[in-house]
Amino acid sequence: MSPPPVRVLLVEDQDEDALMIQALLENLPESQVQLDRASTAEEGLAVLMERRHDVCLLDYVLGEETGIDVLSRARARAVRTPVILLTGKGSRNVDIQAMHAGAVDYMEKRSLVPEELDRALRYAIQRNRAEEELWRSEERHRGMFDHLPLGLFRVSLQGEYLEANPALIRLLDQPDRTTLRDRMARNFYVAEEDQPRLLLRLQEKGEVSGFESQVISARGRPLRLRISARVHGHPGGAPEYVEGTVEDLTGTPSIQQLEEDAACFRTLSEIAPLGLLRVDQEGQIRWANETALAELGESLSALIGRGIWTFVHPEDQDRVALAFEEIAGGSRDRCVRDVLILRPDGTEEARTLTMAAVAGRGGGLQSVLAAFARMGTPAVGS
Repeated sequence: MSPPPVRVLLVEDQDEDALMIQALLENLPESQVQLDRASTAEEGLAVLMERRHDVCLLDYVLGEETGIDVLSRARARAVRTPVILLTGKGSRNVDIQAMHAGAVDYMEKRSLVPEELDRALRYAIQRNRAEEELWRSEERHRGMFDHLPLGLFRVSLQGEYLEANPALIRLLDQPDRTTLRDRMARNFYVAEEDQPRLLLRLQEKGEVSGFESQVISARGRPLRLRISARVHGHPGGAPEYVEGTVEDLTGTPSIQQLEEDAACFRTLSEIAPLGLLRVDQEGQIRWANETALAELGESLSALIGRGIWTFVHPEDQDRVALAFEEIAGGSRDRCVRDVLILRPDGTEEARTLTMAAVAGRGGGLQSVLAAFARMGTPAVGS
């Protein structure tokens, strides 16, 4: 299958020159050409703005205007069609002007031959396609950089501001450029007292992950941030700048706090005279403490996956199931029921069962905590 013809726009006001160039294009050694001609500068600009040609051959002299004027106006309108400027007589000054205006090549009409013209056309098209792909790639990355719901930054190794995406600007309460540059970027977006520790990790490992720091926003609001960053180097390996992400953890428990809370809960579950069960949103048991296993006469593996209502007497199962549904449905946050526990050996014991909702980070139901105690022992939350 032969390749599609090259779509060429010729902007030339002299008929003799236009016929000469047409003849050259018809004799190109490796390319098939579909040629369109514009005879004036205004017509040439109008056709260029249609953006339907692969390349443009633009004459330098076009009545009262020059090809450079046309090219400059086209580039100002974001026309990226590659343009080769043609002139009747070579001039270094015109050559330089053409390059500055955005021409990809400059050729003298009197020295045009099919082989050289074919090379110039192919080079212009290939270069333009490469630039278009690079531009599209940059646009995709720019869109990601600007719209990610995560703060992104680049800072020099000396703490000089290089770049920050809009999400980071919003997160920091829209700081002015002076505050952003002189306080926040200089400290690599952590508190001033934490900056030496962050830099030490970057120097030792070249990157840092999950670094938490308390900072004050541009409006004086306390923020807890989590920063991950790495040192970006030149192709030869020399460090160039630091790039990283900033996540707002304000209002969420810190890792240390979560670890402390988990340790407290484990200790409580071990020393409290209560049988404790954690139940998922479907009512199935997912965890039990030692007291609960001893009270129920079951192993943990035997309990996992069973419904919260299955270890009570059949006459109490509907009451327990209904109480759980009320909590899971959000109509209540806790329920207390007196029930009979039915063990595998057939023995029964009266217990007070308390079920309470455990909310997740977004406020929705995460799980249900069930506790049962001997009758007369104060129930959880009573």
